[in-house]
Amino acid sequence: MQFVDSHAALATDRILLTRIHGSEISRLKPLGDAGLRQLDRGGSAQAAAARMAATLSGANVTAAFAIEDAGSGDIIGLTAVAALEPDEKRATLAPIWSSGRLDQVLLMSHVAHLMTRYAFEALAVERAEVHLDWRLRRTLELYTGLGFRCEGRLRAYFACDEGPSADAAVLSVVRSGWPAIVDRQRRLLADEAWRYRLPSDRPP
Repeated sequence: MQFVDSHAALATDRILLTRIHGSEISRLKPLGDAGLRQLDRGGSAQAAAARMAATLSGANVTAAFAIEDAGSGDIIGLTAVAALEPDEKRATLAPIWSSGRLDQVLLMSHVAHLMTRYAFEALAVERAEVHLDWRLRRTLELYTGLGFRCEGRLRAYFACDEGPSADAAVLSVVRSGWPAIVDRQRRLLADEAWRYRLPSDRPP
């Protein structure tokens, strides 16, 4: 599967994010039926597919990216900018969906690094934020390890398939802290020995 827009790509040695435009977005929607797992929220595969479709439907005015394995070139997931508020200079990063073909922590750390770079270097925002399922404690640790600051907890923020809605943690990076944080992220990704301390996590 090939999406051409090499001029709108970001990469590490392990992950390539390729910007998807226009009609290409519709070609990605069937991937939601292939069992892509949403890494930063709980819920069923059906709910994850619905959330992915909703994110992609608005991506023409924000940005959607195919996640490729830099070694094989295979499409292994999706992510996007969920919301962009130019007047406020604020971007909200979408969830990460994964096929499970790459170590979860490696994938999340590289994608979080590249998407934060995109927010500050391409979109020129003052603030990039992400909302994570409060129950995924190891995922929260991963993001704070990458320099995101946890600012609080939003009650009943994520609707669940069954039972009460889940709380969300709000994490952010702001432009004033970005130069030090990007250096920290690059050092962490360079040795990657740290990634094994965070095993794959699911909510109870």
